[in-house]
Amino acid sequence: MTREIRKDLKRAARLYKSAKRQEAFEIYDEHFSKNPEAFDRWDRIRYCWCMYYLFIKDQTDETDLVDYTERVCEITAQEDLNKSPVCVYTQCVFKVIMFLKVREDWEYMLYWLDKLNPRLLSEKQRDSKYPSKKEDYYKYLSTAYLKCGDWQECIDASKEALNTIESYAFHGDIWHMWRIAKSLNQLSRPQEALDYLNRVVEVEREWYVLKEMADCHHQLGNDQMALEYAKKAVLSDDDVKIKVNLYLLIYRILKDSNESLAITHARLYLAIKLENGGDIADEIEDLNLDEDGLDIEELESEIRSYWSGE
Repeated sequence: MTREIRKDLKRAARLYKSAKRQEAFEIYDEHFSKNPEAFDRWDRIRYCWCMYYLFIKDQTDETDLVDYTERVCEITAQEDLNKSPVCVYTQCVFKVIMFLKVREDWEYMLYWLDKLNPRLLSEKQRDSKYPSKKEDYYKYLSTAYLKCGDWQECIDASKEALNTIESYAFHGDIWHMWRIAKSLNQLSRPQEALDYLNRVVEVEREWYVLKEMADCHHQLGNDQMALEYAKKAVLSDDDVKIKVNLYLLIYRILKDSNESLAITHARLYLAIKLENGGDIADEIEDLNLDEDGLDIEELESEIRSYWSGE
């Protein structure tokens, strides 16, 4: 290493500390491409922080965000946040993960999550409202597995989180139980799913939690209990269109005991699917229902009136 290179790197460090990141970056970038061996640990870290502030922090272009973050991952390594307050590697990778969350690109998110070692992520919370880095990691990991249909991987990730993290923000532990239950149900293990859902519903009574409980009870042959939960889900104030699969479930529960009411739910399911252009379940296609005159608002009103006893 020549004296001139070392002198330039010291100058770049001073520029960085003075928040003149563009000037510092240009020096670091020029020398790293030719003499990476001249960079000590702190030169590499400062170089990466320059890239973070200039090209990653507020980046909206996926290609540039990914390219610069890949460079950061090549130049420096993940630090232990239990010992260090910040880590540029971790900060940059989480920026990509958050970008992909908005894009709902779950499969690619798994690729980036694999770049993080959860043992090096801190459980320290700014306060009870904000999750720790480790909690965020497991939340995104189990959610990505769930969205990709990797049911067992989702279960394993959430169980690892429950066994690892002591303190959660906003009932984060409950939502891990929810994802475990959802995955167990997808694996045709409804009784195990219910064991988790019974704990979830004590805290969260969202319509989709109630719908999942109804589905599990139906699979176990407890149709009366299934209808109790389905009824509560129907009567929630959530948008009728997002509850489309709830109406399909109720059709399945009722088709052998109350055909007329079952068909009403099938018609509402079909009306929503036709409006949204979604795939229609074969069992509803096979009913050959008249598609003319299906009115979502009228059908929902009829169904809500029935379940509310009006």
